[in-house]
Amino acid sequence: MKKGHIILLIGGALVAVGMIISYYGSNFATQDLATSEGLLKDGLPIEVTKELDPAVASTGAFVVHAGSFEDGNLKATVFDPLGSQVVSKAIDRVSTEGQFEIKTRGNYKLVLENSGAEISAIIGITHMPDKSVLALNVLGQGVIVSGFVGLVIAMILLIKDKRKSV
Repeated sequence: MKKGHIILLIGGALVAVGMIISYYGSNFATQDLATSEGLLKDGLPIEVTKELDPAVASTGAFVVHAGSFEDGNLKATVFDPLGSQVVSKAIDRVSTEGQFEIKTRGNYKLVLENSGAEISAIIGITHMPDKSVLALNVLGQGVIVSGFVGLVIAMILLIKDKRKSV
């Protein structure tokens, strides 16, 4: 077997393994995510509620993905179980993430409001994933990139070998 073929085989295997690692990393990171989606009209917010516990993680996370972000004026607000505002953030990009401190156990609510044009959006709230879960995602992406680099090297070697044989 030629060097190019061996590197091609290894590169392909790395891409496959990286995809599997990334898949499981993403599943672990989003398994506890509560989501809601809808069409945001002026005065009609989208809400999602999730029970969060500081014993699980002291930090919570929220995510907002606005479908067609043109003339929207979006604001995301997280409320604690007592109804007090924990964090508020103006949404100025299609995808936005934020973090907040979980002080007490209870239902935390994420509210997305719009005072502009009609926009479709997806929102989510959860405990901040553990650093090892986030590292698993980064590892998976790194393995995929390494595999693609190997595939490029293998193709270069195979092309060189083909030219030599002609």
